[in-house]
Amino acid sequence: MTRPRTLAIAAAAIAALALTACGGPSYEPRVVAGTSVAVAWEGELTSANAASSTGATAGNRDLAALTRGAFTTLDNDGELREDPSFGTVTIASESPFTVRYDLAEGVRWSDGVPVDAADLMLAWAATSNALSTPDLDVSALRGTDGALDLPEDAVWFDVADSGGLIHSTGATPDDWQRSIDVELSQPIPDWQQALPVAVPAHVLAQRVLGIADPMEAKQAVLDAIDRADPLVLHRLSAAWSSEFVVDPLALESDLLVSSGAYRVDTIQNGRVDLVANTSYVGAQSAAIERLALRPVADDAAALQALAAGEVDVATVEPTEESRTVIRDLERDDASLLLAGDGTRWELALRADRAPLQSVEARTSFLRSFDQRRATEAALGERVQDTTATDSILFRSGTRIYEYALEDAGFSDAFGGADAEAAAALRDSMAIAAGTELCVLHDRASGFSTAYVEAMREQAAEAGWAVRDCGVDDLRAGLAGEDWHAVLRQVTVPEGVGEIDERWRDGGITAASSAERNAMIDEALATADRDALEETLLELETSLVADALVLPIIEPSPTTVSASQVQGVVPRPRSASLTWNAWEWAIETATAPAPAP
Repeated sequence: MTRPRTLAIAAAAIAALALTACGGPSYEPRVVAGTSVAVAWEGELTSANAASSTGATAGNRDLAALTRGAFTTLDNDGELREDPSFGTVTIASESPFTVRYDLAEGVRWSDGVPVDAADLMLAWAATSNALSTPDLDVSALRGTDGALDLPEDAVWFDVADSGGLIHSTGATPDDWQRSIDVELSQPIPDWQQALPVAVPAHVLAQRVLGIADPMEAKQAVLDAIDRADPLVLHRLSAAWSSEFVVDPLALESDLLVSSGAYRVDTIQNGRVDLVANTSYVGAQSAAIERLALRPVADDAAALQALAAGEVDVATVEPTEESRTVIRDLERDDASLLLAGDGTRWELALRADRAPLQSVEARTSFLRSFDQRRATEAALGERVQDTTATDSILFRSGTRIYEYALEDAGFSDAFGGADAEAAAALRDSMAIAAGTELCVLHDRASGFSTAYVEAMREQAAEAGWAVRDCGVDDLRAGLAGEDWHAVLRQVTVPEGVGEIDERWRDGGITAASSAERNAMIDEALATADRDALEETLLELETSLVADALVLPIIEPSPTTVSASQVQGVVPRPRSASLTWNAWEWAIETATAPAPAP
């Protein structure tokens, strides 16, 4: 463990205040007074620490996207956006692999306190858990509510996802208290995204250690990390994990300090009102003065609020009943955007039991029906609310998805039914015509039930007898031994860690491959983006060649934004709408205030 140098409290304060005074580059304010936008929201703000296990909810991540600066952000196309006005991330050394996280000058929290190396060191200690108690059985300490009950001598930051920083062996701040060098035992693919500055170090230390002066509080955090002091780190880690709970009835302003474009102003009846952060210094300043996250019960309520002018932006799953409302909104010049929600319907084949143990048998089955025709039969006109996909690892519409279509060639291999060829393959494996395949799915899903029926009708021509094995509890059903394939909705992998979790040893297909495991290991230890993509494309090609899974569709809800609101670009998964709210603008100088 590399110990950071301890700086004198006075020196740290003087350096930080000097940086604040010089202010760094000048950024013109963009906010237009009197502007406001209301967003239909099904989330809830429960914690100001969206990096913790209990705080990593969809609603809290929405707020974190609005109130936390970051070195990088994934955009709607899956590409990494850098924000040099917050800071830069560079590889400082290849051996040992060391990453430098360097904050820009003038970056500060909304209470005026600088964002500095203390915040970075706290983020490192929390995300990596490099200073935590060895061999701690965290699962045994977790209560039924998900919270941890740490022994008084134990240190553990209850982080939701350590990512590649799980390989970190140490971190060192620079003398100016603006950057840190993080040393790792191996290269990691997520090195540019691995350090979320989720919690202000001064607020944590002020609350836990009772230190009033924010710079002294920061120094106390640095000292505790420098000395690996178990007693102080116990208190800091326990509070980091649980102290940032937001109580709408008793808001504590110190918990709501922001380093992003917006800060939380009020919370009432589940509605969160944000205002442009006037202390923000950077390129991602807000153009709209006020933003309201207005709770809605469901999509129907969101559409009703849109039609009534009570909200300006909402994402909904279109239904037969709602299409007229959406059409009328579009006629009133509302913008409609169709974007995947980050999930996918896929059919995974079980390779560890007859008759699908051979690649020939699996290929025969996948060629016995047409995925597009089955989708149209299952959805009818609703197929327009989905996006067809031909990739196992990558989200449709992204740059690497197009490469996967070329390299792996899924659509060429399984892009349509060929009953004659499928039957010939089945016969070549001595599998009798009429052999039954049990397809597991959630019977409560109208789509999966209809899709299995469409598969059954088509596959019969090639001699496969599909049996509908719908169950009430899909998780329990997967634990059984009598199914051959499963039709289910899964998240599209967003990083190498999720690919590892899904495909190590074949995952649910049980098609273990030492070659694929080696590819995953290589990807997990690759820092070069081009090399990483090549490895993942090789992995995709291998999965396609083994005929293990049929990607079908990506559900694509509709985002509706009022005519005056510009710049709304939904992205899949985390903070689907709020991720780029600082880019939003409205056409007129003023807009109606959100309804209370």
